Amino acid sequence: MLVNAVQRYMVLGIIFIGISLTAYVVLERIEGYQITTTEYYGLRNLGGLIYILSLILGFGHYLLAFYVVILIPISWLLWKYVCSFMARIFIYRVGFGWGGLWVFDLMYNPYFVNGYHLNRMTSIWIFAIAGLVYAIVENKIWRRGQNQNEQKAT
Repeated sequence: MLVNAVQRYMVLGIIFIGISLTAYVVLERIEGYQITTTEYYGLRNLGGLIYILSLILGFGHYLLAFYVVILIPISWLLWKYVCSFMARIFIYRVGFGWGGLWVFDLMYNPYFVNGYHLNRMTSIWIFAIAGLVYAIVENKIWRRGQNQNEQKAT
């Protein structure tokens, strides 16, 4: 059982990093494209591949550390104590949305937010949707693992 749980969390870690980086790129595509100055090097000015590589190299280790230190224990506690799938979805959406606000503040300084009228709610909604996707994928992976364990037991 422990090996299966470790494998599930490793797969979920890869999925978490993929979902988070996708949310970063979508946020940059929606809000970053409003910034039309050469002072900001985003997806438009820097080029798509270089921007994605800088996200992976610049934020990848933070995402991995966040997943290992914070999200795995939260996920384990949710599976242990929260029986309702809808409650887990709500918790993940709120958590990811709050993280989206933090990411927005990291990506765009107040000069760009005020000067180009960037909207923080866009980031919150994008990351809340990412939280919804993560919760659904996590549920499917855990249910599949439980079904496999039941089949092995019989």
